[in-house]
This record gives sequence, C-alpha cells and structure tokens, in this order.
Amino acid sequence: SGLVPKYIKKDTYGTVPKYLETRKKAMAEQQESYDVYVQQRLEKGALNQISPADRLVTLDGLKKNWEELHLQYQGLSVVTDTAPKKARKERMEAEMKQLEKDIDTIEKHKIIYVTDNF
Repeated sequence: SGLVPKYIKKDTYGTVPKYLETRKKAMAEQQESYDVYVQQRLEKGALNQISPADRLVTLDGLKKNWEELHLQYQGLSVVTDTAPKKARKERMEAEMKQLEKDIDTIEKHKIIYVTDNF
C-alpha cells in the first residue's frame, strides 16, 4: 500500500519496556526473600522437606485411592432415583475431585515443605 511502518524507526524499537524490567526485578527480589525465609525456617526446624521418595510414595498412594474410588463410581447404577443413591454419587464425585486436586498439587510442586505446628 506504500505505507512505511513507523514503529521500526523509533529509538525504542527492540528494547524491553521499563515496566517489564521493574516487574522482573521485583519478582526476583520476592523470590530471594522467600528463599531466605524458607532457609531460616529450615534452620529452626519448623519446616521439614519431604524427600523425593516420600513424595512419590504419597503420589502413588493418592493415585491408587483415586483408581479404587473410580472403580466403585463406575459400578454405580446409571439411574439415581433415590436420595441415598444421589447422595452417595455426589459424595464419591466430591472425593474424586479432591483426590484429583491433591494429585495435581503434588505433581506440580517438586519440593514440598511440611510444618510441625498447625
């Protein structure tokens, strides 16, 4: 069309915007302060890190529980005409959903810390 793009002629073309640089710097500072906090808590003994083997055992146990619950769920009748059947189905769905959420959380985080005080 004969138009020349003006944005490539600007002095700031190809440079990272200031707000992104400040955001990246702020995120790095926050991560550093969190790492210092975790290190202090580990030294005090308030936080315990779960070993990778324990993490895998827990993950396998959760998956096994989900499979058993899913097998029971598949054995339910299709027609939920009575209140107890409906309540049982909803309870099983809620338990399965919670197990899926727990499995996703453990799979997402490679390092897990556990506190002694609740």
